[in-house]
Amino acid sequence: MTFAKCYLTIRIDVRFLDFYGLTPVATSVISTSSRPMKAITFQGIQSLAYEDIPDPGLLDSTDAIIRVTAAGICGSDLHPYFGREQGLDVGTVMGHELLGEVVEVGSDVRNFSIGDIGVAPFTTNCGSCFFCRSGLTARCETGQLFGWIENGLGLHGTQAEFVRVPMADSTLVVVPDGLDEGVALLAGDILSTAAFGAELAGVQTGDLVVVVGCGPVGLLSIRAAREKGAHQVVAVDSVVSRLKLARRFGAIPVNFKTEEAFEVVMACSEGRGADCAIEAVGSPEATRTAAELLRFGGS
Repeated sequence: MTFAKCYLTIRIDVRFLDFYGLTPVATSVISTSSRPMKAITFQGIQSLAYEDIPDPGLLDSTDAIIRVTAAGICGSDLHPYFGREQGLDVGTVMGHELLGEVVEVGSDVRNFSIGDIGVAPFTTNCGSCFFCRSGLTARCETGQLFGWIENGLGLHGTQAEFVRVPMADSTLVVVPDGLDEGVALLAGDILSTAAFGAELAGVQTGDLVVVVGCGPVGLLSIRAAREKGAHQVVAVDSVVSRLKLARRFGAIPVNFKTEEAFEVVMACSEGRGADCAIEAVGSPEATRTAAELLRFGGS
């Protein structure tokens, strides 16, 4: 996989199958009322299928159908796969990151036409409820998460040839001409997550920022902090390949197995600690490390 999450062309790229350990064999019964498409579906804990399922159709006048040209594999896809999250229905199409071509639109869709290239976040949004108006579209009162169907209710995911996008006018974003699809795909989840992390941390020009965790979100957090004017970024991880990428992204890499992150941060800050910390792991240990590296009054 690439440093910023493998973006994949569904129709021809077998890296999806390699990642999940799947064999490209159709296993499901094909509906006679719809064309078949390839998709990766959840079959239970540590069990997925690469199979033929019916194409999605328009269910609402605000829907759009997207022919997926690139989709991402997110770390959170592994939560139901390993049973860390329960309730996902067998047969649910996996994934929540997509970029693709609009091939069909409902009668009330105004912002998109057939042939447009769009990218979507991991949740749908109406654009008009309290949370959407507040900029918290992931908390939309009528939003749904791509790739989560529970007890028959929900929305199929994006690791398929076609995806139905509800509330398309507010959920989809047009991709500008000339923008690489791999770059555009990042905007739907990990880049926006990283940018929001830098925003919540309050990164300002001249700050010393610590990023704990150099996975895809952490690496993009380095870039986000730099874009907001950070003077120095210290990146903490133990995976050598990730730390090499962190250096390329402009950070000071610290391998916590062989170095003391505290000493590095103190040396960079005249003994004060970091102005801001971005924790990009999601574990109590990483959160504790980030807090310990902050100066008094840091964020």
